[in-house]
Amino acid sequence: MKYLNIILTACLFMLFACDFDDYNIDPTSLSEEQVTVNLILPKAQVQSAYNLNATAARYAGHWMQYFQGVEAQQNAITNYVVQDTDIDNPWSAQLYVGAMRDCITILNVAEGEANPSSEYAAVAKILLAQNLGFATQLWGDLPYSEAFQGTENLNPAFDTQEEIYATIQSLLAEAITGLQGETVGRTLGSDDLIYSGDTDAWVAAARSLSARYYLQTIKRNSGAAQLALNQLTAGALTSSADQPNFPFTEANNGANSLYLFELDRAATLEMGDYYVGTVLEDDPRKEFLVIEGDRNAFIGADLFWGRQNSPVPLISYSEQKFIEAEAILRVSAGNTAAASEALEEAILANMEVLGVGDSAAQAYATANSNLATSGNVFDQIITEKYKALYSQGMVEIWSDYRRTGFPSTLVPVTGATINIIPRRLLYPQNEKQANAASVAEAISRQGGDQLTDDLWVFAD
Repeated sequence: MKYLNIILTACLFMLFACDFDDYNIDPTSLSEEQVTVNLILPKAQVQSAYNLNATAARYAGHWMQYFQGVEAQQNAITNYVVQDTDIDNPWSAQLYVGAMRDCITILNVAEGEANPSSEYAAVAKILLAQNLGFATQLWGDLPYSEAFQGTENLNPAFDTQEEIYATIQSLLAEAITGLQGETVGRTLGSDDLIYSGDTDAWVAAARSLSARYYLQTIKRNSGAAQLALNQLTAGALTSSADQPNFPFTEANNGANSLYLFELDRAATLEMGDYYVGTVLEDDPRKEFLVIEGDRNAFIGADLFWGRQNSPVPLISYSEQKFIEAEAILRVSAGNTAAASEALEEAILANMEVLGVGDSAAQAYATANSNLATSGNVFDQIITEKYKALYSQGMVEIWSDYRRTGFPSTLVPVTGATINIIPRRLLYPQNEKQANAASVAEAISRQGGDQLTDDLWVFAD
């Protein structure tokens, strides 16, 4: 724990040196020639975890109506008012100069001749795949194959979203192979803040992530559900205790980013009427997620996701079981028994993590997991998944909604600037200015980059 606090303090000192709400690790860091992989891995992990409920993820949280804005900026986001200038920091500092740049630096060192390390290279590929998955769900086409070359290429072309999803799967497959093969060079240790060097756990996490990203492509790949199931049966997570949680601390200089946002911008955001008043009504999880009568206060010691040290999983075991339930039915529509079992386990896993009592959890799960009598099995699965992924998987739920239209009871905000729930983020202004031709080509290829324009992976 002492080692963890030292690492987090060092990383987050750079965070607080910047705009408090940016939630990025300052990119002013050592060059590749000066770093060793064990020093940069914690920074890559901190930033990767921060991204999952920081700026861009909160946009998804607004639009999935987990949250609603109270003051001007937050109210604008709730009502689908977003400018390309609002997106600069998540794109650049949090991803391209942040987590993804750190992963590339680790790979350049770990796959080089001077200081090779098969384990660090593999974990960097997993983190890179997860960050690419996060980014492509927001923007679609992305710079990757020509990116991260510095002054050798200041105007990288954008890979198509189809290519990005293929890259994600390649990175995860290479990571699994690397971790299961002969170990070369430096081995992981306590500087791995997620698994403390447990390579088997990283393999399981990689398979779970692979299943997630396969399932997201079901509208473009008829075999995607089976590919997802193949990863899960090959050796994915086996319990919530196995999931890749990033361990934030009780100190403000090592705290969860959602906690820090509310600490800095108190009363500008509140829990959404739809999520709290409709979806969570009569749900035993409600007391662990929101303070009754005070929706502004979504942080606090009694709220599981509202603590300084609330963990953030790269993927949860609960999400994996929801993926399994959906994938089973997409492969075999009549197999409601197996899908219902996976759905029940998904609900119970989430409730166990939150701290819901066994009898209340089982009663709810039993009542809400029977798919044999469901009016729409996918609506039921995604709605239960929506309840469970608050805070930890808001971008993934936004993706589920865009690819399925579920939860079916979720509707656009009345009086908003557009009459549909946003389908994507705009490309950031800085990228449009610095890499104008490549951005223009990507926008043209995708048919636009406005909030109403569909991404390739979700389009009908």
